[in-house]
Amino acid sequence: MSMKDSLSQARFARYLASAGGDEASAIALYEWNTLMAQSLYVYLQCWEITYRNKLDSFLRWKFGPAWPEAQRALRSLTRDENRRLTETKQRQSQQRKQNTVSTDAIVADLSAGFWVALLSSSYKVPYSWQHNLRRVFPHDVALDRATAHSFSSTILKLRNRIAHHEPIYELHLSQIYSELQRLVSAMCGDTDKFARANCKFSVIAQTRPACLTHPF
Repeated sequence: MSMKDSLSQARFARYLASAGGDEASAIALYEWNTLMAQSLYVYLQCWEITYRNKLDSFLRWKFGPAWPEAQRALRSLTRDENRRLTETKQRQSQQRKQNTVSTDAIVADLSAGFWVALLSSSYKVPYSWQHNLRRVFPHDVALDRATAHSFSSTILKLRNRIAHHEPIYELHLSQIYSELQRLVSAMCGDTDKFARANCKFSVIAQTRPACLTHPF
C-alpha cells in the first residue's frame, strides 16, 4: 500500500490539487502541513487550558465555586451552553459513578467551544464583559470582548482542524499565530514565555512549499 492509499484517495486529492498534480510535491505538502500542526500544538494547548481556567475562575467569582450547579449560573447560559453543561455533568457522573461531580472535573471535560461561546455577544450583558473582561485578559487593556471572541473563534477552528487531522495550509496561519500569541500573553505572561520558548512555528514556516502561493 502506498502512502496516498493509506491516507485515502479523497484526502490525498486535496494535497495533490494544491501541488499541481505532482505526487512528490503533494507528499512534501502533507509533511509540511503535519509539521505546522505539530508546531502550533504548544500554543494551542496553552491557549485552551489557560482560557478555560481563566473563565472558570471568573464563573467561580461570579456564581461561587460550585457554579455548574448554581441556578444563577445556569440561568445565565444560553440553551446551547446549558445543553453542553448538562451533557458534561451527566457524562462525568456516569463515568465516576457519583451523583455530584467536582467543578474541576466538569471544567476539564467541557469542550473548547463552550468556553469560546462565553465571550460571544450573548453574554455581553449577563457577564458585564465591558467591566469584567480584565478578569480573563488582565495584561492587554486594549483587547475588547468582540476582538477576543473573534480571535478565539478562529483559533477554535484551527484547533478542531488539527484535532481531526485536516489540512491547515490554506489558512492564514501567520495571522492566527499572532492572535494566539496575543491572547495567551493577555492571559498570562509566564505561559506565553513558555509557549514562545517551545514553539517551532517560525522555523517550520520558513520551509513552506513553493507550490503554495496564497497569502500566508
